[in-house]
Formats: sequence, C-alpha cells, structure tokens
Amino acid sequence: MDWWLILLIVFGSLLIALLVVLFFYQLFAKRFCEIVGSIILLLLLWPLMLIVSIIIKCDSKGPVLFKQKRIGRNKKEFIIYKFRTMCDHAYEMGGIASSEEDLRITKVGRFLRKTSLDELPQLINIFFGQMSVIGPRPVLKWEYEECAKEEYEPRFKVRPGMFCTVDVKYRAAATRDLQFKMDADYAKKMSFGLDIKTFFGVIKTVATGKNVYKKESNINGNN
Repeated sequence: MDWWLILLIVFGSLLIALLVVLFFYQLFAKRFCEIVGSIILLLLLWPLMLIVSIIIKCDSKGPVLFKQKRIGRNKKEFIIYKFRTMCDHAYEMGGIASSEEDLRITKVGRFLRKTSLDELPQLINIFFGQMSVIGPRPVLKWEYEECAKEEYEPRFKVRPGMFCTVDVKYRAAATRDLQFKMDADYAKKMSFGLDIKTFFGVIKTVATGKNVYKKESNINGNN
C-alpha cells in the first residue's frame, strides 16, 4: 500500500471522528470522550494520586478523601470526591473556607487548592457519569435552595463539571448569582468548542494561582 493512501485513510478517519464529535457532542460524544479520558487519566495519574494521598496522611489526621453530597444533573444528589485540604470535620466547624488564612486549611491543602490538584479524585465521579470535565459547578443543597430561580434551571439539565466557565476568570471569587448565571449560559451553549476553550482557559487561570478563595477578589472591582 502506497504511503499516500495510508495518509489518506488516517486523515479521513480523523476527519470522520472529528465530525462525529462536533455533530453528536451533546448526544453521546462528550460522554464517550469522558469515559475514555477518565480511564486513561486515572491509569496515568495514579502514582501522583498515591503520592498526594501519602502526603495528606503524613500532614494531618483524617481521611485522604473529602466526601460531600452535591446536587447534580436533574437535581439528583451524588457524593463528590476531593483530596482533603482542611482538618477533619472542618466543614462542620465553619462551612466553606473563604480565605487562605483560614486555620482549618492544612499546609499541603493550600498547595492542592492553589494548583487544583485536590480535584483529581473527581475523575472517579466522571467515570461513573455523575460529573463531566467541563460543566456547571456542583453545588450544595442549601446553595441551590438560596438561588432557586427559573432562569437558572438549565444548569441542572447537564452534568456538573470538575471545572466550569466561571473558573476561566473568577474561580472561587464569583458570587453565587454570577456562578449560577454563567452555569445556565453554559448549559444552553454547551459544545465541543466551548469545552476546549474553557479547559485551556482554566489551565491558564490555575497557573496564575489567583482567586482560589472568595475573599481574594472583588468581582465588581479589580481582578
């Protein structure tokens, strides 16, 4: 077989695969890519995740993983997994950490939050279909109840994400209304192109180390 024919077959196959992803992304291609991607990433990253787990156990008392109920697609509750970044039972002591000075945050936890490495266990949620790589932020039940507006309903029609469009600029510094609005907009416009743009935008934002906590930024002021 001539080399040009091999190239033509390879190029044609890639083109067909790309067209399938573009035209059937919401229907099944996004989910298929995430199943394959989560398996590959878990296989590649398990040594890193093991090292992080050991460091967490050596750094402070408590479990390696933080588990919490969140509201997902169709408003169904699921258990989200993260690497623990605060002392054990920290949420019961004072809710969500809003600044780096929060004494409940562990030494290794500050690094994990800044680099978003604490999100890696959510690959398990993605594999089981509870989450996506990109999607609305998975919220707590009381957060949903405080912002239960009809205009925000579209956000619950898609799987919540490990990362979201808000992370591109604001990360944790976004107000809840802004978060829900951007989530609803994402759900309406969800596409392969938007997910790729968001993914690389999040990488750039994480690299800057900004807006890890709510008190770091003034949304109406300077970012």
